[in-house]
Amino acid sequence: MITPLRAIVSASYVFREVNDTRMQKGFISADVEYVQYNATRYNAIDQTSQLVEYYNLLNQTIKDYYKGNINARMGGELKFNTFMVRAGAAYYGSPYRSADLKADRFLVSGGLGYRNKGMFIDLSYAHLFNNAVQMPYALNDKANTFAVQKGSIGNLVMTLGFKF
Repeated sequence: MITPLRAIVSASYVFREVNDTRMQKGFISADVEYVQYNATRYNAIDQTSQLVEYYNLLNQTIKDYYKGNINARMGGELKFNTFMVRAGAAYYGSPYRSADLKADRFLVSGGLGYRNKGMFIDLSYAHLFNNAVQMPYALNDKANTFAVQKGSIGNLVMTLGFKF
């Protein structure tokens, strides 16, 4: 199997008052990623004509149904002495070529943190807004049916730690 090509460009900036890393005031970071889903390929180890034909059909289906796509992520943190505030967002576009097949995702997150004298606690919340496409079976004689599922889910996470 050949997995999809991925190309990522990332950038970040750290806000500082002085060169001491303990005095950092925060940062922002961003990623832009290109994923070429339609470049995924399967190859048969056993070169029987039946398997080769099957994988050729599968590879053509991947090429026909999928496309290249751009994903974007951005986040940051502000530090106020021992307290931190964080926020972020991400968008993952639909990998499908057809405009009818909408399977994009949008994620937003935020959090608070506290660090002091070897102890830290972080509380974060992330909410995902999701569109998914389900194709339970394929028909050769007519256009395939599919279900578009829309949903969202949130996660609240707390981390407590001690450094010694």
